[in-house]
Amino acid sequence: MDLSAARQVAASPRPWRNPMPVASRVARDPLFAFLLAGVALFGGYQLVQRFEKPPVIFTPEIEQAQVADLETLTGRKATAQDRARLKAEYLAEELLFREAIDRNMHLTDGETRKRLVDKVRYLIAGAPPEPSEEELIDHYATHLNLYRAEPRTSFTQIFRQQKPADAGVLLARLNAGETIGGEDFWLGRDFPRYGDSMVRGIFGQPFVDTLKTAPEGRWIGPIPSPRGWHFVKKSERIASAMIPFPAIKDQVRQDYMITHSNAAISQALAGLKEKFDVEE
Repeated sequence: MDLSAARQVAASPRPWRNPMPVASRVARDPLFAFLLAGVALFGGYQLVQRFEKPPVIFTPEIEQAQVADLETLTGRKATAQDRARLKAEYLAEELLFREAIDRNMHLTDGETRKRLVDKVRYLIAGAPPEPSEEELIDHYATHLNLYRAEPRTSFTQIFRQQKPADAGVLLARLNAGETIGGEDFWLGRDFPRYGDSMVRGIFGQPFVDTLKTAPEGRWIGPIPSPRGWHFVKKSERIASAMIPFPAIKDQVRQDYMITHSNAAISQALAGLKEKFDVEE
């Protein structure tokens, strides 16, 4: 081919190729569809994450409130250093709080759970209205079983950590009016008018049961307890009795308000069971 012929071929237009078949082949490729699905899932995940974990923002409103608190407490204008410190402290607290939530501390930490539950209880029930005298008396009369003084006992004890080998001899000496030695007990020897619940907390229920049927004015024992062994002389037993309303009015008022708060919470729980999936 001579030079002129070559120039003519080079100058002639090349045949046009439609790019659509290539795009069509790419679109039909399974890997392309997989790539699109991945992009969509990633975008959706990022959107959900943004809604679930909104960004930490130190807004002008937050800054204004914190600066106002600082100036009220200190009685001076906030400096640039103050503003920087307030921002740093706010962000640190917010990040640590979110980390606590991310670690499910509100689900696993008992104290945190209790504080949150108490806060929601208050938000639901609010502060009940102050009861009238008539309402308090009515509550007292309706719940008389709550306002009885428990039985009380006065007694003296002599303590031994180990059961004495000559326990019978020592008991006879005590009832004959003699004095025997004992070991130090953290609450001493004399227990004047102790309620059954107090005695139970110190010596255990079997001790309370024995003390109830013990004769007055005579030594018995030694009675075992989780702490050791006790020679005991009961001097007085006071039966359960009603506590007069004036003497327990403050307790009745507190019980009345708790009852009304619990009623409001019980009503709200029905709606919460519908809101959350409860398996019973």
